[in-house]
Amino acid sequence: MKEESQNHGSIDGETERGPTSNTDRNPISEEQEEEEESSDDHRTKRRKHSPILEEDRISTLPDSILLSILCFLPTKDPIKTGVLSKRWSYLWTSVPSLSFEHGSFQCIDDFTSAVDHTLLPHRAPMLRNFFVLFNYETHLKPCLDLWFRFATTAKVDQLSILLTSTDFSGSEEYPLPPHLYTNEFVSELDFYFYKIKPNGVVNLSSLTRLTIGFNFTALCEVAIKKVVMGSPRLEYLELDNCCRVNRLDLVSESLRKLVIHSYFMRTSVGRSPDPVFELEIVAPKIRSLEILGCFLMKKCRIKDVSSLVEAKLDFNCEVKEEDQESAYKVYEQTVRELLESLHHVRDLTVGKWCLMRHYNVSRLLLFIVGALIVWLIPAYRIMHNI
Repeated sequence: MKEESQNHGSIDGETERGPTSNTDRNPISEEQEEEEESSDDHRTKRRKHSPILEEDRISTLPDSILLSILCFLPTKDPIKTGVLSKRWSYLWTSVPSLSFEHGSFQCIDDFTSAVDHTLLPHRAPMLRNFFVLFNYETHLKPCLDLWFRFATTAKVDQLSILLTSTDFSGSEEYPLPPHLYTNEFVSELDFYFYKIKPNGVVNLSSLTRLTIGFNFTALCEVAIKKVVMGSPRLEYLELDNCCRVNRLDLVSESLRKLVIHSYFMRTSVGRSPDPVFELEIVAPKIRSLEILGCFLMKKCRIKDVSSLVEAKLDFNCEVKEEDQESAYKVYEQTVRELLESLHHVRDLTVGKWCLMRHYNVSRLLLFIVGALIVWLIPAYRIMHNI
C-alpha cells in the first residue's frame, strides 16, 4: 500500500510541477524554435518587398462602364487599349466620344488619314461628342465633307469642328454642308472659320447652344437671324471674332444668353476696311449679355435689351498709337452709353479696362455712383413703403 501511494504520489507530484523550467528544457528544441522564428522573420521581410499581384478588376467591368471611362480620354488613347487582350481589341470602336487634334502630327495629311482610319471601323450607334481641331486647307474639303456626314449619320449630340487658318481674307473658309442646317439631333454646335449661308430651310430642332468663331467675310445679319429663328430651343449664342456683323437683331423667344467675344477689323492687302464701325445689339428677350475680349476699330451699341437681368462688360479697345487720344475719347463715350443702356440690369460686372483705361476716370466713377443711387432708391422706397 505504501508503494502504491508513493507511486501515485510520484505521478501526482510530476503533474503538479507543471511545465519544466528553462534550465530543464532540451537545448535542441531551443535551437529549433530560434530557427523557426528567424525563418518567419525572413518570410515577413520577403513578403514586404515582393510585388503584390492583384486581380485585374478593370477588365471585369461591363462594357458600358468601360466605354464611359474611355470617353474622357483623347481618341488616340482608347485605340491603344486594343493591344491589352482580345476583349479590348475592338472595344474602342464603340466609344461614343471622339476627339482629334492635329498638334501631335507633323503633316496635316497624316492627321486626316489617321482620322479617316479611325472613323472607318467605328460602330457606336450614337455619338455623344465629336471634336476636331486642325489647320484647314482647301484641298481637305472632301475629308471634311465625309466627317460631317459621319457625324450626322451617327446622330451626334455635341459637334465641334474647329478650323484654323492663316488666311484672314475669308477665301479659304469652309462652306457649311447644307444637310447640317436640318439636323434634328445635335444640341451643341461650335464652328470656327466657316461660311454660313443657309439657302434653304433651317430646322435645328434640338439645338440649344451655338458658337460661331473667326468668320471674316461670309457671316451676315440675315444668316444669323435665319439660323436663330430656325432653332426653337436655342438658349445660348456666342459670336467670337465675327467682324463683318454690324447688327444683331435677335427676337428669339428661347434665347437667354448672348456673348460677344472680341470684335475687330481685319484687312488684307488690296482690300479697303469695312466702312461701318459699329455693332448694334437688338435683343429684347435675352436675360444675360457678355461683351468680352478685344475690340479693334469697332465699338458696340446696345439698342434694346429690355429683359436683361445680368450683364458683363470686360473688354479692351486697341487703337493705333497716333490715334490714341481721339480714339480713347470715343471709347469713353461708348462705355458711358453702354452703362446707360444697362441701368435697369440687376447684376452688372464691369472689367478694369472699362473703368481705368479712360482719361476722365473721375467722371466715369461719378456716373457709376449716380447709377447706383438710381438703382437703390426704388428698392429703398419698396422696403419702407414710400
